[in-house]
Amino acid sequence: MQLLHKILYMQPIELENNKVIINCLAKIIREERIKQNKSQRLLADEYELQRSLLSRIEKGQNEPKLISLLKIGEALGLSPSKLFLKLEEQLPKGFSLIDK
Repeated sequence: MQLLHKILYMQPIELENNKVIINCLAKIIREERIKQNKSQRLLADEYELQRSLLSRIEKGQNEPKLISLLKIGEALGLSPSKLFLKLEEQLPKGFSLIDK
């Protein structure tokens, strides 16, 4: 029924799952930055990041490009594997991007 609703109202089917990932990444980035006692401005200035982009990503308003995500992770001292491990830990149990 939910899939039919999405089709009838022309909503992207994957949008909900994407939002889950975006929100988990936002939480990870925000928590890591706060844990390091850094403001968005300080982190952005230190590592030549756009503060407005960092803000939108932390609010879950922007789907970050992979390169941006890896750069922010590196600025926070997170290797790509550590960042994705944290993401995997944050995702709901049994989460899948593919509807089965």
